[in-house]
Amino acid sequence: ASCLVGSEMCIRDRYYNLKSYTNIYLSIDSERRRYLLYSSVLSGVLYGLKAEIVRVEVDVGNGIPSFEMSGFLSNEVKEARERVRVAIRNSGYELPPQRIVVNISPADIRKCGTGFDLPIALAILSANGYIDEVNVDNMIILGELSLDGSINGVSGVLPCVCEAKKSGISKALIPVSNYNEGRIVEKVNIIPTNSLKMAVQYINNGIIENQRQDNPEQCRTTDKQEINYADICGQEAAKRATMIAVAGMHNIMYIGPPGSGKTMMAKRIPSIMPDMTFDEKLAVTNIYSVAGQLGEYGGLVEDRPFRAPYHNVTKSSFFGGGMFPRPGEITLAGKGVLFLDEMTEFKPEILEGLRQPLEDKDITIVRMGRTYTYPADFMLVGAMNPCKCGYYPDRSRCNCSEQDIKRYIGKISMPLWDRFDMCIKTDEIGYEQIRCSSDNGNVPDSESMKQAVMRARLAQLKRFNGMNIKYNSQMSTGDMKKFCRLGEEEEKLIKRIFAKKRLTARGYSKILKTARTIADIDGNVNITTANISEAFYYRGIPAVSYTHLRAHETRGNL
Repeated sequence: ASCLVGSEMCIRDRYYNLKSYTNIYLSIDSERRRYLLYSSVLSGVLYGLKAEIVRVEVDVGNGIPSFEMSGFLSNEVKEARERVRVAIRNSGYELPPQRIVVNISPADIRKCGTGFDLPIALAILSANGYIDEVNVDNMIILGELSLDGSINGVSGVLPCVCEAKKSGISKALIPVSNYNEGRIVEKVNIIPTNSLKMAVQYINNGIIENQRQDNPEQCRTTDKQEINYADICGQEAAKRATMIAVAGMHNIMYIGPPGSGKTMMAKRIPSIMPDMTFDEKLAVTNIYSVAGQLGEYGGLVEDRPFRAPYHNVTKSSFFGGGMFPRPGEITLAGKGVLFLDEMTEFKPEILEGLRQPLEDKDITIVRMGRTYTYPADFMLVGAMNPCKCGYYPDRSRCNCSEQDIKRYIGKISMPLWDRFDMCIKTDEIGYEQIRCSSDNGNVPDSESMKQAVMRARLAQLKRFNGMNIKYNSQMSTGDMKKFCRLGEEEEKLIKRIFAKKRLTARGYSKILKTARTIADIDGNVNITTANISEAFYYRGIPAVSYTHLRAHETRGNL
């Protein structure tokens, strides 16, 4: 009996203590608790390369303490429950036991990423009266919280800020590490913050301690490598072919034995490409922002992309996609170069999947009932050996049979070969070329090649002024009839080539487009027979056979 009486007294004491604590809490924070119901802030969600503005809504109230979230959320968004709760406590804000309900609307858009941590935390603090909801109006908020209350950078800040500007939102509260990325967008006040406490301080008082200082040197996301075509010994024909390919953004393939300079030739292509315009820089930066590859300091991407994926790359990494779609290598190479070294080692589904993006300049992915379209506006550069051992047609070193060569070259299908505008053979470099190269002052370097490319690009800009194309490689059939008119001699030559080599319609157009670019480099108003002959010399292998491989060596003698 005494034990029961003692237990009853203990329970009664606990009840009165809890009641007393509640009365004290309500008396102290009665003014703040009057608003303890609902709050909302704005944030952004990525949809492909674009963003949509969403509203983070929070309702807090009495009931069994819980933290519930809704709104078509991915697992990383749902995990914000623990991060937000601990970050708020470690930032010095005490929350009473309460039932918290979070909804991110509209609920028909899939929410993924960790950028919702900061808006959820601020909405909870607003609902509890720590900040005034009026102060977060017309403000987009992005950021990931650590358990100590610090804020980490997130991907996709640039498209979210751009969408906020379109929606009339004038302020953006973002992590400090994303500041250079966000400040690209004009007419939006970018507020960098590195902790939850600092964010609350700004919202309440309108000031930020330790405001980030702009450093122009940190706005560059890539460092130009000091590479030059003057470093390559010999290979003058391959250098000229490369210059022509860059001038018209033509796809090019290098075929040659190991050590002949194929990879060196390809890696130096960005050094002769024209500098990007601001619109191109913004488009490339937007892609890298969504992919989370802007680097430590973020900012506007200045250099043209050069992507060289390894041959064991997965299909989703190459083309884009995944459970939560992200840009692939063909999109990350936009406005630049996609280099496939040892191209025959890539999986057949990777190579054959390139055919459609090369024609349409974009790729469409369907995931979870939604359609995502990513750009694929790149220059394709391939490199391969002529056979498995790499030394054909040198029979003193090559022991591959005819069937082995057919099988090796056949890894690249004829439809894919047809999408290469140019194919150039890189010969093995001899000792004399290596020794004499450094002493020869007439070796083509990147600077002189870039000047020739710029002349051709200016001619193309003038020709296509007011049109939706920039390069000769982008011309349609109608454009070719208008800009690639041929004289009587030129017509006879191209007709003979078409008949003897059994060109496809696509192969015929590739030769004409390349000839137009060669004419631009040479300063010719009209395409000449010499331009057509050179363009045909650069044409890719028309079929997988010994005879065509041999014909490739004497193609210019037609």
